[in-house]
Amino acid sequence: MGSSAPLGLLRPRSIAVLGASDRSRWSEAVFANLAAAGFAGAVHAINPRGGTAHGRPAATSCAALGEAVDLGVLIVPAQAAADALRDLAASGARHAAILSSGFAETGPAGAAAQRDLAALARDLGIRLLGPNSLGFINFVDGAHVWTTPVRSPSRREGVAIVSQSGATAYFLSTLAAQWDVGLSHVVATGNEADLDLTAFGHALLEDHAVRSLALFIETVRDPAGFVALAEAALHARKPVVVLKVGASEVTAKAALAHTGALVGDDRVFDGVCLQYGVVRVHAIEELLATAEIAGRSGALRKGGLGVVSNSGGICEIAADTAAAWGIELPALTPEAAAGLRETIPGFATPHNPLDLTGAITPEQCGRVVEIVGGQPDITLLLCPYYEVPTSPDDVNDRLSALHAALARSLNAAAVPGFVVSYTATHQSALSRDIVAGIGLPYLACGLDRAIAGVAGTMAWSARLSEGAGTQAGPPLPITERPRSEHAALRCLASAGVPVVPMTLAATEDEACEAARRIGGRLVVKIASPDIAHKTDIGGVVLNVEGEAAMRAAYRGVMAAASRHAPAAALEGVIVAPMRPRGLELLVGISRDPQWGPVMALGLGGVWVEALKDVALRLLPLCAAEVKRALAGLRGAALLRGGRGVPAADPDAVADAVMRIGQAALGFGRDLATLEVNPLWVHGDRVEALDALCVWNEGN
Repeated sequence: MGSSAPLGLLRPRSIAVLGASDRSRWSEAVFANLAAAGFAGAVHAINPRGGTAHGRPAATSCAALGEAVDLGVLIVPAQAAADALRDLAASGARHAAILSSGFAETGPAGAAAQRDLAALARDLGIRLLGPNSLGFINFVDGAHVWTTPVRSPSRREGVAIVSQSGATAYFLSTLAAQWDVGLSHVVATGNEADLDLTAFGHALLEDHAVRSLALFIETVRDPAGFVALAEAALHARKPVVVLKVGASEVTAKAALAHTGALVGDDRVFDGVCLQYGVVRVHAIEELLATAEIAGRSGALRKGGLGVVSNSGGICEIAADTAAAWGIELPALTPEAAAGLRETIPGFATPHNPLDLTGAITPEQCGRVVEIVGGQPDITLLLCPYYEVPTSPDDVNDRLSALHAALARSLNAAAVPGFVVSYTATHQSALSRDIVAGIGLPYLACGLDRAIAGVAGTMAWSARLSEGAGTQAGPPLPITERPRSEHAALRCLASAGVPVVPMTLAATEDEACEAARRIGGRLVVKIASPDIAHKTDIGGVVLNVEGEAAMRAAYRGVMAAASRHAPAAALEGVIVAPMRPRGLELLVGISRDPQWGPVMALGLGGVWVEALKDVALRLLPLCAAEVKRALAGLRGAALLRGGRGVPAADPDAVADAVMRIGQAALGFGRDLATLEVNPLWVHGDRVEALDALCVWNEGN
């Protein structure tokens, strides 16, 4: 059946509607939508009672048709679905859209029935959409297998919507019609008994009419498939924009480690999106606006936003909104400012954002857009301007001339640009005709959502320009199961991780001997497989120098451990050299029940849980992705040094972090948590100063 199965399902040559009936509003809607779309293939009505349905003869079965059927649309009771599939298979069909409900969404019995139906479909060689689906709309080929009225877009290309919620898919398609967004497909995946959201996403990437994917996700059923979809989209240079709701429960096996307090399903999904170039949004409107802007503008070069408006207030709003999204508004070059002074009214000020004032002429307006759009540091241009008229009463010659001038200049500009409505505006047949007639690149989503979409497009473009990076090498299997700090550090060293030199001293005399051998100022830490957070119990002494101080430190940490953890097994102390003040990082790996091994990377030390400044990424992790993750931290500026701490060597840090990730994979599935805290960074010197391994029960 292969990867092309979803695409074949969305491009049927002939359709049989099983359960066709004049009494079914869903059946009526499917036939009406196919007719309105001008579907070129045969459409058959199937009803065991025969008769007619929707003004055409109804065959009693697919077998009775006497001809092959490409797609079966099932609108039958749940208990009749299996027989309908068998009948469909007899006609040679290899695809079915099951619109019927009464399956997994109803409870355990329905879930069992759904599993049986999926198994039957596999045996019959049929790929399934649904069950419990509203169907799909293929605007490109006119296949509208959909159970509610369909409003066709003016542009049958652009955004492809794939949604696990049928109602949300309907809302998105309705909103697209209101804003006049170009749509290629809408797919409501339903219960996903067979083909899921990622399978349809892969198929749609192959369609030339699809410029971007807008995904509404309730549950990621196939994490590996989602990652593969994101990677394929990057390769195809097509943006994926996701609105994901809900957070599955995470039973963290990392209670003894800081990492357990920092990792959760929804935060992991954020990390996955950042890692693989997916734009995550948090509102339906933002989902559609971002997908449209990213799809229409394509990948942007590095730069900022140019804003040209006819209102000073709107310019100020645009500047504030852009700042909130972290978008730069580059200053104009002196040459551009001089050119604008010759063009705009004398009382206007040439800067970005630019207020044209209401005195601008159409010719001047076009020239201004040309100048601002030609700035070397501007990668996209927004023109919040007079909205395109939606009724004849709003049409006038001056406004028409201004819009025409903007259309000419934006279409000729060196960077993508759009006229954008001040607020979200419903488009009428008149406004659609005006936009199409003059070729105006127009966004009716409103200024705030347009800027949010620009931010998402810029983020996707930046990730696209960085490429995939060099992949991490294969993990080296580690058979030891270390349960103490010194054992964990020894295993990390064997995997190539730079580790601080240390000595395990079982007695006070051994600690003194280690001090003499190492020399200088030392750190003394309790050695116990049962004490995770040594600082909390007074099990760490810093700046120990000389025999007397060492003996005092040894006795002190041993006494503290005995007092606070009387049942703990005590192996002695760890003696290691003190390191100068540097940057402390946390590198923690835990196993997410859905996504597998996840790394938390951020500022470490004792403040890690308070700051929670971490980036989450899936393993394996290459050095390039480590650098991207570090760059996204709020405290990223600390890596550049200051206050007596030298700037970190990014290559040295990335290599050490990557090796820790490889070591975690080398431990295998028995590992619940590996944490290095801190990973000490001082210029090009990087060392793991502490390590903790937590193992699954019984291992």
